Amino acid sequence: MTGAEGFDYRTRSNGEAVIFHHGKLAKMMRGDEAAAFLKDVEAGDPQEVMGTYVGNDGQAQKPGSAGKSTGPDSLHGNGEAHATKDFRRKTG
Repeated sequence: MTGAEGFDYRTRSNGEAVIFHHGKLAKMMRGDEAAAFLKDVEAGDPQEVMGTYVGNDGQAQKPGSAGKSTGPDSLHGNGEAHATKDFRRKTG
């Protein structure tokens, strides 16, 4: 299994640390959290540390798909709520 990738971080003059994932803002930290993050980045693998702070385990996932069920008990169910309709093609 490969580690997280595509992360980048920047520090700001006011002490904030900002993590980007593929160029998009993933997390902004201030104060003690930012200081702890910078210490962890220097001590370990930066990509894995950033993935941990953002909450990404390195697995690709479609945006908005977290927590959605696709089984028969999901929100949209199995289609039994609506009867099927037979459509006829118009001639002429």
